[in-house]
Amino acid sequence: MKQIHKSTTVAIIFLLVAVPLFWFDYRLAISLLCLGAYFAAMKEVSKYTSWYQFSTVFGSAVLLGISVDFPFKTFPYITSAVFLAACASIVRIVFFKTFSYTRYPWYEPLVLILAILTWVLGNIIFMASWQAWVLPSPVIIFAGILAYGILKDERQLLAATKGGYKVQIGIPAPGFSLPDQDEQQVSLDQFKGRHLLLIFVRGDWCPGCHMMLRTYEKNREKFIDKNVMVLAIGPDPVGVNKEMVVKLGLDFKILADEGQRTAMTYGVQLSEYDHGFAEKYEVGIPLPASFLVDKDGIVRYVSRPDRVGEFLNPALIFPIIESLK
Repeated sequence: MKQIHKSTTVAIIFLLVAVPLFWFDYRLAISLLCLGAYFAAMKEVSKYTSWYQFSTVFGSAVLLGISVDFPFKTFPYITSAVFLAACASIVRIVFFKTFSYTRYPWYEPLVLILAILTWVLGNIIFMASWQAWVLPSPVIIFAGILAYGILKDERQLLAATKGGYKVQIGIPAPGFSLPDQDEQQVSLDQFKGRHLLLIFVRGDWCPGCHMMLRTYEKNREKFIDKNVMVLAIGPDPVGVNKEMVVKLGLDFKILADEGQRTAMTYGVQLSEYDHGFAEKYEVGIPLPASFLVDKDGIVRYVSRPDRVGEFLNPALIFPIIESLK
């Protein structure tokens, strides 16, 4: 880890304090500590998208359920319900390579419904206490808000990309000149003579973009071996991009397209975007997309608009790079 995950570390401390309290049967205190740990870890999931966050989220959810169900005289319905709610909240991020932004849109609603049914029916069947009704509710309600946001995001992305992107395979890539994270001006013309992979990201707020950037960082040496330069373009200012480069441990540049003019030129910009968890920009938001530009400046690959997030798998691009030789 390049940086200490402060909020998640606080969550771990809460859990370490909560566990010994089982010996004294302070279950309400345990439940409250676990709730605090859950949301402290969730706060950083979009920033770091690491197993440190993921395991802390799931661990705090399970421990919260155990604190209510203990000593397990009946089926652990609260533990099951809270675990399902946690799955509805972050499994898409954990397995983003499989889910991407738009695949399996039924997943979150289905798992959330199972969580709610387990919670409600369990309470009714076993005549539960107020703790069993109240304590899981913040986790379940939060999962519902996230599920609604994910569905809305999927619909907007698919609607915006229905007609394809403005830049298509076989045409010259539009030029640009944008500052990188070190405030150095970078233009498309600088890369004549080598292949260039342009990655448009939605901003530092986007956990899927973090996963994508980390994936390309892991494959950076393979791209270098094939004479391909990776370059990310996002709507955030230089300072935010610099923090993101450090936070994610990137060795490639992120360019600041603050007015999103370059995104508009490539046709990967959504002028109107409604999402409660997204960063608010003055001119909408970029769409996640990638373009492979050959050494002569011609576009040779465009990520599929109908499968937004497909380019999270760099292996799709390597055969195309081989054909350029």
